[in-house]
Amino acid sequence: MGFFLRFTADYPAASTVQLTRNYRSVPAIVAGALQAIGPASLVPGRRLAAVGSPPVPAPGGPAAGITYQESPSEQAEAAWIAATIDRLLGGSSFHSLDTGRADGHAAPGLGLADIAVLYRTDAQAGPIGQALTRAGFPFQKRTHDLLLRRTAVPEIVREMRLADPAAASAAAAGEAGPVAARLATAARRLAARAADGGGGLRAVDVLAGAEVLAPLAARCGADLDRFFTEIALGAEADALDPRAGAVTLLTLHAAKGLEFSVVFVAGCERDLLPLWLPGASGNQAGGHDLGEERRLLFVGMTRARTHLFLSCAAERRRHGQVTATGPSPFLAAISPALLARAAPPRPPRPADRQLRLL
Repeated sequence: MGFFLRFTADYPAASTVQLTRNYRSVPAIVAGALQAIGPASLVPGRRLAAVGSPPVPAPGGPAAGITYQESPSEQAEAAWIAATIDRLLGGSSFHSLDTGRADGHAAPGLGLADIAVLYRTDAQAGPIGQALTRAGFPFQKRTHDLLLRRTAVPEIVREMRLADPAAASAAAAGEAGPVAARLATAARRLAARAADGGGGLRAVDVLAGAEVLAPLAARCGADLDRFFTEIALGAEADALDPRAGAVTLLTLHAAKGLEFSVVFVAGCERDLLPLWLPGASGNQAGGHDLGEERRLLFVGMTRARTHLFLSCAAERRRHGQVTATGPSPFLAAISPALLARAAPPRPPRPADRQLRLL
């Protein structure tokens, strides 16, 4: 950001155009995000106005905007997230309806692919994934695994480099087919050798490695040099499929540039957001700059189009022990008028209205 802030000093005659319209999020989310980042904003007097009107909420469902929830533990927080997703979808089973967790009224046009759960550390994904599984919701989780650390990937890349050097040189000059075709050829050769007991690999691992490399190969087109360079510079495995009918689990860092209709930011609590590690002091939180941590919350909040849920746990297991936490100090900057409290669970249906199967 400093490069942009110094630009006017380096070029005083340059004109400045302020981009102040937000076309993604509803007004309450934009206002709350601005308040959250305000104490650490690098742009004094930052203005941002939401364009468009909030959607009409489903009967009995949460209105568009920000909802805040405090849970007694990380397991209870994860269960609340799963139950809220069930409620937003109108109920995923008869059990959801009979227990009062949902009432059959789904948010208009909302599916699992429109929902994301964000968190500060990857360790938080465990309880959330377990709760979603128990509720019967499929999910996809993005990791930060390097491609070169995946099984069979180094061997496939080596095969692409060495199997046909002349063809590789032609591809670098743009004279051959796309990188994806070359990847498929290399994978078939390796899989055939693996099936014959050669190379120390299993054919299934080779095919899985080729599948992991496929998104990068597709992006590189016919540019083989770019393909090899991105892998050498630490390209990460891209496991997210925006077409998948599943809830997306992401770290706040990995969520940059993405957007969803519904976003849960889990773990908005002390010592987690901002992240604290032993041995920190001053304006640092475990080696993490407090201003940058606050801007990270801003990124998470502004991923949401219509519904944003901020949650925290009263206690959480970290560093091998359960410790008391509580709300993040960053939340104090958000006006209470913007934070709707989560509604209590609905009571079960009366027995005479329940469907009984004998």
